[in-house]
Amino acid sequence: MCDPALPMYLATLGALVLLVLVTFSEPFISTFYFLRTDASGGVRFGLFGYCFEATGMCTPKSLGYSFDPQLIGSLTTPLVLFPISAGLAAFAAFLLFFIICCHSWWRHPHPTFCLVSTLAFLSSLGGLGVALYLFVTALVRFHKDGFSASLGPSIWLALGATVLLFAVALNAGCGTCLGGRFGRQSRRVAYNY
Repeated sequence: MCDPALPMYLATLGALVLLVLVTFSEPFISTFYFLRTDASGGVRFGLFGYCFEATGMCTPKSLGYSFDPQLIGSLTTPLVLFPISAGLAAFAAFLLFFIICCHSWWRHPHPTFCLVSTLAFLSSLGGLGVALYLFVTALVRFHKDGFSASLGPSIWLALGATVLLFAVALNAGCGTCLGGRFGRQSRRVAYNY
């Protein structure tokens, strides 16, 4: 029988992979971007900058870029919540690995894992909220200016990571994956009422 914490470990690892892909979106990996528009010959916007499709030139890799007047420059800096969430998810996976391997930790819910997984979810949710507001606003502004624009795969990767981290944080908070009060009863123990 598999360890009850194994699905949470796999969900945490899945969220970590998705957040790493979001973090290393355009200009690092051109396949992953938040928004694409045909303005200026085609532009793809990522976490640390944007690239022009026609020339292949990219902005310097840094937080806090702007593309006036469509993109709100001050809102690109809070996208740092995605790398923070990836780091917290990695730490949560590390903690959960030891919870799975060392069965002496299994008897008590681990409050550190609960806290870290909740913080990872909240930072991912905050990053997703900022990204949606930033890039949907830019999408509408590009359409008003007569350019076509569409959301990219990084938005959907961030949504998937946020949903996975929500499931992990909820499960850790309730204590079901760690054998807390709401855990399953042992089949070997008979309760007489």
